Amino acid sequence: MSDNGIVNVQDFTAAYLRRAGALAEPTGYAILDVLLPDELAAQFEHDQLLLAFDYEVANENPGSVFVTHGSQLLDKLVGLAASGYGRVTALYRSGTLPSLPRNFEQKLSQIELVRCRPAKVSLSWAEEVPFYGFYFRTVYSSHEKSEEMLEVVLNGSTGQVQPEFTRWWQKAIPAEAAEHEMTRAPEFPLEKLYEAACRAVEKEALAGAEAVMARAAGLKQRELAKIAGYYADLEAELHKKLLAVSDKEKRARLEKQMAATQADRVRREKDVLERHGVEVDVRLDHVVVYKLPCLRVKLDVQHKDMRLNLTVLYNPLSGEVETPVCPRCGQASQRLQPDRETGFVCARGCLSKS
Repeated sequence: MSDNGIVNVQDFTAAYLRRAGALAEPTGYAILDVLLPDELAAQFEHDQLLLAFDYEVANENPGSVFVTHGSQLLDKLVGLAASGYGRVTALYRSGTLPSLPRNFEQKLSQIELVRCRPAKVSLSWAEEVPFYGFYFRTVYSSHEKSEEMLEVVLNGSTGQVQPEFTRWWQKAIPAEAAEHEMTRAPEFPLEKLYEAACRAVEKEALAGAEAVMARAAGLKQRELAKIAGYYADLEAELHKKLLAVSDKEKRARLEKQMAATQADRVRREKDVLERHGVEVDVRLDHVVVYKLPCLRVKLDVQHKDMRLNLTVLYNPLSGEVETPVCPRCGQASQRLQPDRETGFVCARGCLSKS
């Protein structure tokens, strides 16, 4: 576990390289010695790499490559993972291209355009939109060990987490190749998608750890109660002896025994608490890129005496319009207002000040 999150750069790098067939062994703190297979060596123009994940460690190891968020090597690794190299699967939705449903205007009503007349469709076209599924193997170590696979799916065009995607995808018939030629939607930077997936999975993993602790709460309380009862009897017996003894040496021995008993009680209670605490280890296991034909819909919107344009995305799997993302704050919002510089922004204070 890293200091600022469950998933860190070194974990991701080592896990991905091993999935891709490389030998990756840590040789010290924040240092990884990597032997690349031929195909991967061609990508990096070297068959061996020494990777450092700490700035000072990189300086202490001449010839090493410093890897951190934003570094060229990490960007390349994330790009390879998302584009299909290593343990990555691309799946396409088969079938006919989607068309706008008759009740599209009703679906569009979930998006509120402040101080605007109802939007009208001026144009629509099919786009291939990638949805990136990051699958993390998560191990909970407590009084017993358990593991689960945590899934985070993001719309690759907006960077937004799609918590219901798996339920939607069950309606689809997957294919291994595209059946139609269409425009490809613009994609969010791959490293940013991975970072967003890490933030999302951290919350899921912490919730899972709390669930593990909750399930073990009864057993922990029983063990603590047993310890409390045992030591309460010992301390009561020692206290009774202290009240009855007058000899200074005997009293000193009993007081020393009482202190040792109390310290032993604290130690055993601490052991129980630690044993029923939870350590969480999260590692990226694999990635699935779901290529989904969606409809990009251009809307004409009238605001006062101005005619504006807004483009939204209709997802045929969910049967809903994807919530637009504010171009200023990057947050999804169903309440938009006209902005003189960017067209539309969320109604949370993102209007241009000029």
